[in-house]
Formats: sequence, C-alpha cells, structure tokens
Amino acid sequence: MQGLKKTRIFALTLLLALSIAVPAFAAVEDTGFSDVDAGSWYAEAVMYCREHNLMAGIGNNQFAPESNLTRAQLAAVLYRIEGTPAVTGTDAFTDTPDGAWYSDAVLWASQQALVSGYGGGLFGPNDPVSREQMTTILWRYAGSPNPTGTAAFTDSSSAASYASAAVSWAGVNSIVRPTSGNMFAPKENATRAQVADALMNYDRSTQSAPSDTPSGGTRVLVAYFSRYGNTDYDNDVDATTSASVVVEDGQRQGSTERIARMIAEQTGGDLHLIETADAYPTDFNDVVEQNHREIANGIRPALSSHADLENYDVIFIGYPVWSSTTPTPVLSFLEEQNLSGKTVIPFCTHDGYGAGSSYSAIRNSSSGAAVEQGLAVDSSRVSSAQNTVTDWVSGLNLSAGTTPAQQGETAVRITIGDTRLEGVLYDSNMARQFIAQLPQTITMSNYGGREVYGGIDQAITVEGEGQLRFEDGDITYCPANNTAAIFYSQSSNPNLTMRIYPIGKVTSDLSIFPDLPSRVEITFEIVQ
Repeated sequence: MQGLKKTRIFALTLLLALSIAVPAFAAVEDTGFSDVDAGSWYAEAVMYCREHNLMAGIGNNQFAPESNLTRAQLAAVLYRIEGTPAVTGTDAFTDTPDGAWYSDAVLWASQQALVSGYGGGLFGPNDPVSREQMTTILWRYAGSPNPTGTAAFTDSSSAASYASAAVSWAGVNSIVRPTSGNMFAPKENATRAQVADALMNYDRSTQSAPSDTPSGGTRVLVAYFSRYGNTDYDNDVDATTSASVVVEDGQRQGSTERIARMIAEQTGGDLHLIETADAYPTDFNDVVEQNHREIANGIRPALSSHADLENYDVIFIGYPVWSSTTPTPVLSFLEEQNLSGKTVIPFCTHDGYGAGSSYSAIRNSSSGAAVEQGLAVDSSRVSSAQNTVTDWVSGLNLSAGTTPAQQGETAVRITIGDTRLEGVLYDSNMARQFIAQLPQTITMSNYGGREVYGGIDQAITVEGEGQLRFEDGDITYCPANNTAAIFYSQSSNPNLTMRIYPIGKVTSDLSIFPDLPSRVEITFEIVQ
C-alpha cells in the first residue's frame, strides 16, 4: 500500500472523498457538477477526481463540496481504491454492526491498521472526520513515510501527537495545504471539497515522489524562508501590510512561499520551510534593523527546522530580499549542510529592486555546490508569476549530479591586464559559436557598476527568446548590438532593457570588476 495503484484507481466507479483546503489555480471550464463553480478553489480537484474515477457526486448532478466527510466514508474511500478485497473476521468496534454499508470497509481498514477507534470499543462511523484524522489515515495508507522536513503550518503544534508526523509529511509534500493564515486547523472537520483536493494531491505525488525517481533521475527539494511563517502575525494580517502576504481565493501565503509552491508543482519537488528558533518582529523596520546587525556581525540565526539533503540532487533556495541581500537564516541553512556535488538554484521576491547581491551571498555559502542562474520576482507580481516560473524552470539544467566537466563545458581564461580569471563556456550551440572566435581581445565598457560589455568579431545565431535578468558572473551575448558582457554585480538597476543569452560564467572572484576603468581590454581564450 505505497500509493494509489493505477489499475485499481481506474476500476473505481464510486468514491466518496478526501482532502485538505488548498487554492486551485488551473483553468477549469466544466466541473461536471451543478454545485461546483468552475472558478472555485476546489474546481480542479473535483474535476480531477471525477475524471480519474476517484470520487463521484451524491446524485442529481450534485457534489456537495461543503458537506463533511464521515469516518465511515473515509474508510470506504480507501477500501474501494484497493478494489474492495474480500475480508473475513470481525472488528473490535461495538458501533459498526454487521451488514452496514460500511462494515467491510471499516473491517478492512482496521485490519490494515489504517483506522482506530475512540476507545471503549467505539469507532464513530457517522462522526465527521477531522483534518488531522484524515491526514493520519492517508499517511498510514501511504506507508507511514518519514517526513523529510517540517510542515510550514503556523499551528502544527496544536495537532494531536499521533498526527504530528502525518501533518509534517502532508505539508512538506503539498498533500495538505493551509486553510487560512497558513494554518492547518487540525480539529476542523474535513469537507468533501477538501477531501477531493488531498486525494488529487496524493495521487499526483505517487507519480512523481522522490522515492520513485529512477536511477540517474533528479531529486528536488524546494527550501524557502519567509517572514510569513517566521513571524507571529495576527490572524487578520493581509497583503496590505509589509508582510508580503499573498491572498489567493481567501488563502494567505507568503509571497516567497507562493513562488516556492509554483516551483514544487513544476518540478515535483518537496517543500521545506526554513524556520528560525526565534520569531522575527512584526514591525518591518525592526526586522531591517535586526537584519543589519546580523549581517554586520556575521550572525547566523539558530534554526528550528532542518532538512536532510542526502537524498536530494537539486536544492532550490528561496527568500525575500532584505537590505539588497539574502536574509541570514538562509545562510544558516546552507552553511549547516554538506552541499558537495549538489546543485543550488536561488529564487527570490523583492520590492522592485531586484536580487541585489543575494546571489553572490548564496554562492559564497554553498560550499561544494554548483550554483545556477536565479530568478527574482517582484512581490507585487507574485500572483501572476506562474508563466514566468514555468518558463524559468523549463530553461534550467536539472540533470542530477552534474559538474562543469560532466556537462561538457569548456574552460576559458579571461585576462584583464596582469590579472587572469577563470571561467567556463556552456555546452550550447551559442557558446560554441563564441568559442569558434577565440582567442579574442574585446574592448569593453564598464557600465552601471554591474557589467562590462563590448562588440565581438562575428554575430552569433541565437536560440530561444533570451532574458531580461542576470546573475553575478554571467558571460552573455546580446544580439541587439552584437556584444558580449560579463555581469559582476546585482546593482540598484538589475532590470535589463535588451534581451541577453547566457553562454558561460566567470568562476573566479569578481572583486576586480568594480574598480576597472570605463574602458578596458579583456582577452578570452580557451584553456588547453
């Protein structure tokens, strides 16, 4: 019982339901039920369950999304998923009579150790199933896997002790998501709509879980730090505050968390919230002052959540930009890990000033890892960033365990006066066109405190649409003016007006570039 078996799933003709509240963002034209609006947060889940024969309605073209699911109905859901196997014997409950519509389901679930009663011989078949009960039963059905991180729910501690591991598992793997205010609400009853959503999420997770990754495949963790989840906000905090809270269909999430969830959905990766032992202040000015002190004194805040990265190849690391750089808890997380041979990919949200120097900070704290090109999203545009995230992730090289040599990159020497720097040119058609022109000395202009650029001998035939962002160390080509550039500093002007194409990166220290004259000759040559 390690997941939903497809041969059994498609054999189902009726399922009652199971889930947790989570906003759905995919477009839905027709849910198939008159009481499920196509614009509702649960529309995608209801349609998914109907199309995959995971759950049907209650008759008369009704789904009853806001109705509660009972404990007996939940047992029947899993029993029917398993194909209603024959059962023998009796259960230990005094309130589950023989011959009831749920008798075999409850007997099977109890024999499989999926359900237990209240004590005193009572099961409570007609009682609404709570969110923590539902989550625990689904976790047991999944094989009681050890959670790979700590759930980001602000009220995880209020869950019953028996449900603690299940809640973490469901949160980390996006089976169960917040109801409101990043809360799990363990004692609330699970509705049919919530059940449908969790069933959809679990079904999808069995198709892309890291444990099922074939040999040589890429295992992904999406770790993120957010004020929302590390600050004790009032329950009525909203997106008008400095908390950078995103409200989607009544559900509150931190802006960085929202991007993290988009990436997890795109990659099939696990989620992990970086949590500090001590909460940050609710007043953002106080946060800024504290962050300045931590940076100035080299402080790395203690964390209360930790992740075992041994089973991951690629680690996306997300954060809001504070004081033009990376919040120190993110550096705590990176520096406590063994990142040798792994790939680290930063992403951040900001208030209009770009990534600042945060990518450099990530690189400096990711000892032994290959740090790939990052993504910076304006906090005001997070809700509409799905296409941006999808395009970015699609353009990344997520091959597991890669190194420059394994990727076929070409080592290049960059000479500036008496200084020699090292770099690599990528294994791409555009980079090979540049390599064919080397050695080449380019007269380059030092522009804006962020880049040096100059015209090259021959134009390069471009592929794709290019981008309007850069990462420190990028060697790029711009077809608009046939120039090569080296970007060395995420400045106060990080947004580009002409599209560029990364063809390589400088792997040496970049500190020489800010002090270069306005025009300088730079030689590129292949290292033999």
